[in-house]
Amino acid sequence: MPDSAKVRAAHLYAATPMPLPGIPALDLSLAFPAALRPAASALTGDAAWHSEHRHHVYQVMLDGQMLTIPWRLYFERGLPLDDAGRDATARGIAWCLGTRHHDGYLREECLARLLAAPQGWMAPFIVHLVGEYVIEIVQRIEAALPVLDADMRAALAAFVRENPAYLDTIERRTVSYRFWGGPPPLLDYPGKRVMACLRALGREA
Repeated sequence: MPDSAKVRAAHLYAATPMPLPGIPALDLSLAFPAALRPAASALTGDAAWHSEHRHHVYQVMLDGQMLTIPWRLYFERGLPLDDAGRDATARGIAWCLGTRHHDGYLREECLARLLAAPQGWMAPFIVHLVGEYVIEIVQRIEAALPVLDADMRAALAAFVRENPAYLDTIERRTVSYRFWGGPPPLLDYPGKRVMACLRALGREA
């Protein structure tokens, strides 16, 4: 991931409404639907998943349930990639949390693993990355969308329909990051294409 693909982290906050106020401790299981929270709690019970940073969060809906997802996480880089002893669900949870890590390289690696074994409950983590400022991440999502199976496409469509205001925010971010240090957004910018695809999915019956 070249340095030219990145911008200052401060711009992340300038480009969008601020996330919810920072909290000193965060129950990471709340980032997942209720059926997965026991597995998420078991995985993240280890202190290695937690830091002394105050956590900013954002909230989205998934199948009628509100999820509280961390804006950024700070843990040892190898933690979400260590699949030893984890079943498929635990691996997916770890990769989802890895997409919220402060290291863009790790976010991209965890996204690649999610896209290789997608599940519907991963949709909030995948969509959020469309609005982030590393073009290689957006390009991975763009390449994956046409080959996702019908169930995953349906999950993305449902998530888009359930969170219209959130999707508007993500779209504004794709425009804002394209403006940062460069020309106005172009029609062929991958973020715009991905947003168009997501909105088209949301319109499908």
